[in-house]
Amino acid sequence: MHSLPPLGVLMTFCIAAKHESFTKAAAEMHVTHGAVSKAVKKLEQHFGLPLFHRQNRQLVLTKEGQSFAEELSDIMFRLESACSKVRTKKETPSLAVSCEPSLTMRWLMPRLGEFYERHPEMDIHLSTAGGPVDILSANLDMAIRRSDFVWPASYSATSLGTERIGLVCSPEYWHKNKNLPKKLLHTRTRPEAWRDWIKLTSITSDISSEQLYDHFYFSLQAAVAGLGIAVGPEPLVIDDIRQGMLVAPFGFVNTGVDYVVLSVVNPEQDSRLNFFYLMAEGRAKLLAVRDLANLF
Repeated sequence: MHSLPPLGVLMTFCIAAKHESFTKAAAEMHVTHGAVSKAVKKLEQHFGLPLFHRQNRQLVLTKEGQSFAEELSDIMFRLESACSKVRTKKETPSLAVSCEPSLTMRWLMPRLGEFYERHPEMDIHLSTAGGPVDILSANLDMAIRRSDFVWPASYSATSLGTERIGLVCSPEYWHKNKNLPKKLLHTRTRPEAWRDWIKLTSITSDISSEQLYDHFYFSLQAAVAGLGIAVGPEPLVIDDIRQGMLVAPFGFVNTGVDYVVLSVVNPEQDSRLNFFYLMAEGRAKLLAVRDLANLF
């Protein structure tokens, strides 16, 4: 630690490198041009090599300066994030969770009430998003996603189980249209859902008409309302099926895509994460999607 340059010098270089300008760095930091120049020169003396090429009043990072600036920028971001977490930390443990919108609406939120009853000390900050996620920059503790993208190797990924999909509609709609052409309900967020279903099962249906919705939860609510038949991931429809609001006449099939919990910290090292998805009869165990009735 004694061989490290002062933090202020490193911060000044980081900002100067971002702009490749002492003048702009000085303006951002509310200091003089000379103060920035002096700090950068001190850092160059520390390393014994130039970090900028100074040419005709223009600054250009050297090869070594560029490499150091890239690594330093990442380190400074992590440091800022760590300080922010400490500064905003409450006595009440909190958990920032991002989950895909439809999964949040139809699977996660209905279970939060029971979770709060078991863990009233926990404060859950819930946001919705899908696909790739930068956990650090979004200030998240964990993200629940479908495993249909590549995430950083540094992330801890815990599978909740393989996704299963099935055709779903209201019992009344199935009774009336079982042997008739059917209205197919589609969603923009999963435009290949029907094609995936046919590819996995070879089960097709005569079509009377088709309707496109912006999100899965709209198409599934339309199915509950008896407006047609939709492709539904099991966790998004399991509650409605158990309540008799939907039926899945052909059952469910695996898509080969998992639901995963992504986090920077290994969940086994953070009790907050364990509380969120590990629980059963007083001992922790990994819950699979098929165990949705007992989740939380």
